[in-house]
Amino acid sequence: MPIVAIGGGEIAEGQTFNIDQFIVSHTHKPQPRALFIPTASNDAPGYIETFHRVYGQELGCDARALTLTDAPEDADIAEAIDWADLIYVGGGNTRKMIELWRERGVDRLLQQAFDADKMLCGLSAGAICWFEAGFSDSDSFDADGDWQFTRVDGLGFVPGLFCPHLDSEQRTLPLLNHLAADPIPALAATDLAAVVVNDGQLSVLADRPGAAVYRIEPDGDRLGWSVLD
Repeated sequence: MPIVAIGGGEIAEGQTFNIDQFIVSHTHKPQPRALFIPTASNDAPGYIETFHRVYGQELGCDARALTLTDAPEDADIAEAIDWADLIYVGGGNTRKMIELWRERGVDRLLQQAFDADKMLCGLSAGAICWFEAGFSDSDSFDADGDWQFTRVDGLGFVPGLFCPHLDSEQRTLPLLNHLAADPIPALAATDLAAVVVNDGQLSVLADRPGAAVYRIEPDGDRLGWSVLD
Protein backbone atom coordinates (compact mmCIF):
# COMPACT_ATOMS: atom_id res chain seq x y z
CA MET A 1 0.00 0.00 0.00
CA PRO A 2 1.45 3.42 -0.90
CA ILE A 3 2.39 6.31 1.34
CA VAL A 4 0.87 9.57 0.08
CA ALA A 5 2.63 12.76 1.24
CA ILE A 6 0.72 15.96 0.41
CA GLY A 7 2.65 19.22 0.14
CA GLY A 8 -0.18 21.46 1.30
CA GLY A 9 -3.66 22.77 0.64
CA GLU A 10 -6.91 23.36 2.50
CA ILE A 11 -8.82 20.11 2.92
CA ALA A 12 -11.78 22.11 4.27
CA GLU A 13 -12.06 23.99 0.97
CA GLY A 14 -11.79 20.87 -1.18
CA GLN A 15 -8.39 21.87 -2.55
CA THR A 16 -6.93 18.37 -2.15
CA PHE A 17 -10.12 16.45 -2.95
CA ASN A 18 -8.73 14.60 -5.98
CA ILE A 19 -5.77 13.46 -3.89
CA ASP A 20 -8.11 12.43 -1.08
CA GLN A 21 -10.17 10.41 -3.57
CA PHE A 22 -7.01 8.63 -4.71
CA ILE A 23 -6.15 7.77 -1.10
CA VAL A 24 -9.57 6.28 -0.40
CA SER A 25 -9.85 4.38 -3.68
CA HIS A 26 -6.43 2.78 -3.26
CA THR A 27 -7.45 1.05 -0.05
CA HIS A 28 -9.54 -1.13 -2.41
CA LYS A 29 -12.31 -1.35 0.19
CA PRO A 30 -15.95 -0.26 -0.27
CA GLN A 31 -16.06 1.59 3.07
CA PRO A 32 -12.51 1.93 4.37
CA ARG A 33 -11.85 2.70 8.00
CA ALA A 34 -10.18 6.11 8.01
CA LEU A 35 -8.29 7.22 11.11
CA PHE A 36 -7.35 10.88 11.50
CA ILE A 37 -4.42 11.72 13.79
CA PRO A 38 -4.49 15.51 14.45
CA THR A 39 -1.67 15.61 17.01
CA ALA A 40 0.28 18.32 15.17
CA SER A 41 -2.67 20.75 15.43
CA ASN A 42 -3.11 20.00 19.13
CA ASP A 43 -6.21 17.98 18.22
CA ALA A 44 -8.02 21.03 16.81
CA PRO A 45 -11.79 20.34 16.92
CA GLY A 46 -12.51 22.13 13.64
CA TYR A 47 -9.87 20.07 11.84
CA ILE A 48 -11.44 16.88 13.18
CA GLU A 49 -14.89 18.00 12.03
CA THR A 50 -13.51 18.73 8.57
CA PHE A 51 -11.95 15.28 8.31
CA HIS A 52 -15.23 13.63 9.29
CA ARG A 53 -17.06 15.67 6.66
CA VAL A 54 -14.59 15.03 3.83
CA TYR A 55 -13.51 11.45 4.49
CA GLY A 56 -16.72 10.34 6.19
CA GLN A 57 -19.65 12.06 4.49
CA GLU A 58 -18.14 12.94 1.10
CA LEU A 59 -15.77 10.01 0.49
CA GLY A 60 -17.79 7.32 2.24
CA CYS A 61 -15.31 6.17 4.86
CA ASP A 62 -16.00 5.01 8.38
CA ALA A 63 -14.08 7.92 9.91
CA ARG A 64 -12.80 8.51 13.42
CA ALA A 65 -10.03 10.50 15.11
CA LEU A 66 -7.27 9.53 17.52
CA THR A 67 -6.69 12.42 19.91
CA LEU A 68 -3.84 12.43 22.41
CA THR A 69 -4.61 15.62 24.33
CA ASP A 70 -7.26 13.76 26.33
CA ALA A 71 -4.62 11.21 27.47
CA PRO A 72 -6.18 7.99 26.15
CA GLU A 73 -5.14 4.62 27.52
CA ASP A 74 -2.34 2.85 25.66
CA ALA A 75 -4.75 0.07 24.74
CA ASP A 76 -7.16 2.56 23.16
CA ILE A 77 -4.38 4.07 21.04
CA ALA A 78 -3.32 0.62 19.86
CA GLU A 79 -6.91 -0.37 19.10
CA ALA A 80 -7.52 2.73 16.98
CA ILE A 81 -4.42 2.24 14.84
CA ASP A 82 -5.09 -1.48 14.46
CA TRP A 83 -8.70 -0.70 13.44
CA ALA A 84 -7.73 1.58 10.56
CA ASP A 85 -7.40 0.76 6.87
CA LEU A 86 -5.97 4.21 6.19
CA ILE A 87 -4.24 6.62 8.55
CA TYR A 88 -4.25 10.33 7.72
CA VAL A 89 -1.98 12.63 9.77
CA GLY A 90 -2.88 16.31 9.85
CA GLY A 91 -0.68 19.39 9.65
CA GLY A 92 0.78 21.58 12.38
CA ASN A 93 3.84 21.37 14.61
CA THR A 94 5.89 18.42 13.36
CA ARG A 95 8.47 18.41 16.14
CA LYS A 96 5.91 18.50 18.95
CA MET A 97 3.91 15.76 17.24
CA ILE A 98 6.87 13.39 16.89
CA GLU A 99 7.92 14.01 20.50
CA LEU A 100 4.44 13.19 21.80
CA TRP A 101 4.19 10.14 19.59
CA ARG A 102 7.41 8.81 21.04
CA GLU A 103 6.19 9.45 24.58
CA ARG A 104 2.95 7.54 23.90
CA GLY A 105 4.35 4.78 21.70
CA VAL A 106 2.49 5.97 18.61
CA ASP A 107 5.71 5.80 16.59
CA ARG A 108 6.00 2.08 17.34
CA LEU A 109 2.34 1.48 16.48
CA LEU A 110 2.67 3.35 13.19
CA GLN A 111 5.69 1.20 12.37
CA GLN A 112 3.41 -1.80 12.86
CA ALA A 113 0.81 -0.18 10.60
CA PHE A 114 3.48 0.37 7.95
CA ASP A 115 4.61 -3.25 8.26
CA ALA A 116 0.95 -4.33 7.93
CA ASP A 117 0.71 -2.44 4.62
CA LYS A 118 -1.95 0.04 5.70
CA MET A 119 -2.48 3.19 3.65
CA LEU A 120 -0.45 5.98 5.30
CA CYS A 121 -0.93 9.58 4.26
CA GLY A 122 -1.05 13.15 5.43
CA LEU A 123 -0.47 16.81 4.69
CA SER A 124 2.42 19.10 5.68
CA ALA A 125 3.54 17.79 9.10
CA GLY A 126 1.48 14.72 8.25
CA ALA A 127 3.59 14.26 5.12
CA ILE A 128 6.94 14.96 6.76
CA CYS A 129 6.34 12.35 9.45
CA TRP A 130 6.72 9.36 7.13
CA PHE A 131 10.18 10.46 5.96
CA GLU A 132 13.58 10.26 7.59
CA ALA A 133 13.48 14.03 8.11
CA GLY A 134 11.58 17.15 7.15
CA PHE A 135 12.15 20.84 6.49
CA SER A 136 9.74 22.35 8.95
CA ASP A 137 8.32 25.55 10.42
CA SER A 138 8.11 23.93 13.87
CA ASP A 139 10.15 26.76 15.43
CA SER A 140 7.40 29.21 14.47
CA PHE A 141 4.97 27.66 16.94
CA ASP A 142 7.17 28.54 19.92
CA ALA A 143 8.73 31.81 18.71
CA ASP A 144 7.59 35.29 19.69
CA GLY A 145 9.47 36.87 16.81
CA ASP A 146 12.18 35.70 14.46
CA TRP A 147 12.42 32.02 13.60
CA GLN A 148 13.89 29.89 10.83
CA PHE A 149 12.89 26.76 8.97
CA THR A 150 14.72 23.79 10.43
CA ARG A 151 15.30 20.09 9.95
CA VAL A 152 13.17 17.83 12.13
CA ASP A 153 13.12 14.07 12.57
CA GLY A 154 10.45 11.88 11.01
CA LEU A 155 9.63 8.21 11.46
CA GLY A 156 12.00 7.08 8.71
CA PHE A 157 9.65 4.89 6.67
CA VAL A 158 10.84 6.74 3.55
CA PRO A 159 14.53 7.70 3.20
CA GLY A 160 15.53 11.31 2.75
CA LEU A 161 13.99 14.66 3.64
CA PHE A 162 10.56 16.02 2.72
CA CYS A 163 9.74 19.72 2.35
CA PRO A 164 6.06 20.78 2.07
CA HIS A 165 4.60 24.16 1.03
CA LEU A 166 7.46 24.85 -1.37
CA ASP A 167 5.60 27.59 -3.25
CA SER A 168 3.33 29.13 -0.63
CA GLU A 169 5.73 29.74 2.26
CA GLN A 170 8.91 30.82 0.45
CA ARG A 171 10.84 27.74 1.52
CA THR A 172 12.88 27.26 -1.67
CA LEU A 173 15.95 29.36 -0.87
CA PRO A 174 16.11 28.35 2.83
CA LEU A 175 15.77 24.70 1.76
CA LEU A 176 18.56 24.92 -0.81
CA ASN A 177 20.83 26.70 1.66
CA HIS A 178 20.11 24.04 4.26
CA LEU A 179 20.79 21.17 1.86
CA ALA A 180 24.00 22.79 0.63
CA ALA A 181 25.26 22.97 4.22
CA ASP A 182 23.93 19.57 5.33
CA PRO A 183 23.32 17.40 2.24
CA ILE A 184 20.60 14.76 2.17
CA PRO A 185 18.43 13.54 -0.74
CA ALA A 186 15.16 15.46 -0.62
CA LEU A 187 11.70 15.75 -2.11
CA ALA A 188 9.96 19.13 -2.09
CA ALA A 189 6.26 19.53 -2.89
CA THR A 190 4.21 22.58 -3.71
CA ASP A 191 0.73 22.99 -2.30
CA LEU A 192 -1.86 20.77 -4.01
CA ALA A 193 0.79 18.24 -5.04
CA ALA A 194 1.54 14.89 -3.45
CA VAL A 195 4.23 12.28 -3.84
CA VAL A 196 3.12 8.66 -3.84
CA VAL A 197 5.73 6.22 -2.52
CA ASN A 198 4.98 2.62 -3.42
CA ASP A 199 7.62 -0.08 -2.94
CA GLY A 200 10.35 2.51 -3.43
CA GLN A 201 8.80 3.86 -6.64
CA LEU A 202 7.76 7.52 -6.76
CA SER A 203 4.89 9.14 -8.63
CA VAL A 204 3.08 12.47 -8.38
CA LEU A 205 -0.52 13.58 -7.91
CA ALA A 206 -1.47 17.19 -8.63
CA ASP A 207 -4.74 19.00 -7.91
CA ARG A 208 -3.99 22.05 -10.08
CA PRO A 209 -1.82 22.99 -13.07
CA GLY A 210 1.67 23.88 -11.94
CA ALA A 211 1.55 21.85 -8.75
CA ALA A 212 4.69 19.72 -8.63
CA VAL A 213 7.12 17.65 -6.63
CA TYR A 214 10.86 18.20 -7.04
CA ARG A 215 13.72 15.81 -6.42
CA ILE A 216 16.86 17.42 -4.96
CA GLU A 217 20.01 15.31 -4.75
CA PRO A 218 23.52 16.16 -3.58
CA ASP A 219 25.98 15.86 -6.47
CA GLY A 220 29.49 16.64 -5.32
CA ASP A 221 29.59 20.31 -4.39
CA ARG A 222 26.27 21.11 -6.07
CA LEU A 223 22.62 20.14 -5.79
CA GLY A 224 20.81 18.37 -8.60
CA TRP A 225 17.23 19.63 -9.06
CA SER A 226 14.60 17.91 -11.22
CA VAL A 227 10.83 17.71 -11.55
CA LEU A 228 9.45 14.35 -10.45
CA ASP A 229 7.12 12.82 -13.05
